Amino acid sequence: MTDRTTIFSTDPGTGSATGPAGDRRPRALALGASAFALALGLAGCAGSAGGSTGGGDEAAGVDYGATPEEYQAALADMDPVTLTYQPGSASAQGFTGEGETAFTELVHEWSGGKITLEPVWGQAIAPFDEVTEAAADGRIDIGTEIPIYTPAKYQAINDLINLTPSKPASPYFTEIATTAAMLETSWNTPEIIDNYTEMGVEVLRPTFFEFSNALMCTEPVTALPDFAGKQVRVGSAADLTINEALGSSGVSMQFGEAFEALQRNTVDCTFGGLRIGSEYGFLEVASHVTFPSEGAWVRNPTAIVAGPGYQNLPLPARQLIFDAFSVSNGTTLEAMLQWNVEAMKKVEEYGGSVSRMEPDAEAAFEGAVSSLEQKTVDSTALDGALALETFNANYDKWIGIAEELGLPQIDDYMEFKDAYESEPIELDEFSARMFEEIYLPHRPS
Repeated sequence: MTDRTTIFSTDPGTGSATGPAGDRRPRALALGASAFALALGLAGCAGSAGGSTGGGDEAAGVDYGATPEEYQAALADMDPVTLTYQPGSASAQGFTGEGETAFTELVHEWSGGKITLEPVWGQAIAPFDEVTEAAADGRIDIGTEIPIYTPAKYQAINDLINLTPSKPASPYFTEIATTAAMLETSWNTPEIIDNYTEMGVEVLRPTFFEFSNALMCTEPVTALPDFAGKQVRVGSAADLTINEALGSSGVSMQFGEAFEALQRNTVDCTFGGLRIGSEYGFLEVASHVTFPSEGAWVRNPTAIVAGPGYQNLPLPARQLIFDAFSVSNGTTLEAMLQWNVEAMKKVEEYGGSVSRMEPDAEAAFEGAVSSLEQKTVDSTALDGALALETFNANYDKWIGIAEELGLPQIDDYMEFKDAYESEPIELDEFSARMFEEIYLPHRPS
């Protein structure tokens, strides 16, 4: 069973999981009010921020940074509503699932019980590659889609994915900067937003990039000869490009099938985030982990989309759900930190290793990264040259913000595990900056 204490703050007197002042709720929910206040930042002018509109009553919006009482007053005449919410997690357990549950509870609390997000776990309504269609036709009101599974449907997003290996892999520091940079780039890429609109949904998160994939193998794979002849499960076209440059053979399958394939030696390795490796058991059978020395393996995004059930809500209700991402950003990022710690524990438990690639493999990898960047520059789905320039500028910006906030930089994954267990890293301030600088211009109004 997953240790829940790492996603809660712990009362030193009792050892109980608590929020502030003994509030026994998930950290994200217990800190909801303070996180909203922190994310307020420049909210004096945020109430007029432009953004999407829906089919509900547009007469009485609420300024960003409003109190729960102000949201509740604005929703006083609304009938209670229950929205079907299909999160990305398999269950409510685990760091990510608990964070998603906290998000639903925060919306319910701040709405005074007028809005209930009813989670349906494990893709019970629609698989990850059909969530957008399910939201558009009303089977799901809000749900998580994985764009890499249907690249033809999300050509612009998949061309952005090509840019992600250029930024260094790390336990978290470069990862949160990449996530923020790609989110900002995506929100401001018209081809991506228009694509969602044309499919009949409203986007709440156009992309939210997971931390760098890891290469998880049944034996150490670091030098170019190690890759020769290996069967490697790939999840995206960009994975395949890198894999071929290294001399291994790509096998296409969804990540849910990878455990059995590794267990039966059908494949030797799989690409996937450390969260997936830990949560889905890959590290039990493929505990030897490799990262590039300078860049990273591909980073893959999820998206959150909403259908008519959300679009037809009154404006204050849509604003409240949208504003709740000021807290959700932080819990999502912190969950990924915690999964990285959990993954390192499993690597140790199953006798594995964490390595960087040798120079010969690194040279082949760098050639593949250049090739992927050129594919994006040549894209017909978006202005690829502008996307590359924008992403690089955004990345530098968010690295600067992380440094400004004094977040510690640790490159070694095992060292990070030990440091985090000694003093967990909180990303509330980074999340608040993400929300005010990236989300607010797109707030429903």
